[in-house]
This record gives sequence, C-alpha cells and structure tokens, in this order.
Amino acid sequence: MKHIAIILAALTAASFAEDIKASADRGKMVYMQTCMACHQLTGAGIPGAFPPLAKVDYTIGDARRVVAITLKGIVGPLTVDGKTYVTGMPQPDLTFPILKEDKNVADVLNYVRTSFGNDVKEAITPEFVAEVRKEFADRKTQWTEAELKAFPAKAAATEAK
Repeated sequence: MKHIAIILAALTAASFAEDIKASADRGKMVYMQTCMACHQLTGAGIPGAFPPLAKVDYTIGDARRVVAITLKGIVGPLTVDGKTYVTGMPQPDLTFPILKEDKNVADVLNYVRTSFGNDVKEAITPEFVAEVRKEFADRKTQWTEAELKAFPAKAAATEAK
C-alpha cells in the first residue's frame, strides 16, 4: 500500500508540473498580446516607467496579490528593487478584454512566474483567479504601493469586510 501511495504522489507531481507548463505555454501568447509592450519581451520592463517582472516579489511572491494586481491594476509610483516606476498600470481587463477570462489570467501569470528567470512551482488556476476576482469584485480603484506592501492575508481581508 505504501508503494502505491508513493507512485500516486509521483504521478500527481508530474501531472502538476505538466499543468503549469501547459498553462505557461498558453500564457506566452496572452503575454505577447497584453503585457509585452510595457514589460518587454524579456520581462525587464522600461526603466522609470514599467517595472521588471523578473525575480520581483510582486511577481513571484503572494499568488493572491499578483492576481489582484492583474485584475485591478496599480495607480501611482511603485518602487521595485530600489527603483521607482511612475507609470502605473490601468485595470488590465478594461484595456485587454482577453483578461476577463480567468483561464487567460491564470495562463499569463503562470507564464510570467515561470519565465524571465522566475521559477515558481505552484500553478495559479482559473478557479483561484475566480476566487480572487470575487473577493475584490466591489473594489473600483487600482492598488497603491502602500496597499500592495500591506496586502493582507486572506483571513485578515475576510475579517476586515
């Protein structure tokens, strides 16, 4: 019985790795349509205007926060690795209707989180995107840097409502 559990665990891990890879592969096309103009082909961004996506906590850190950013955008300056970026990010799904679909948001974020030197192993699923979208459905404004730095854990956010 122990051997069966080990085999199932290995198969599940292999399947999960394939899922994030397949999602990231689909996400590359979404990235090229929605993110590349600002964050560039390499994910390095544009100095002073658009921040890099490579090895940045906003990208590879809290999955809930990166989904929330992708759904609502950013207003005002944002400091990344000691450098300030002033352009902000309009609410992406208003600019790019393709991002109204949870699957496309999950795919593009899996691409970003596994590209540009990023090596996140946990996939963002369309179901997770839908959950975060629902959580912040009443929010009408973009995120500020102060809000993102203090981004609450889900339990704290739920209690604050």
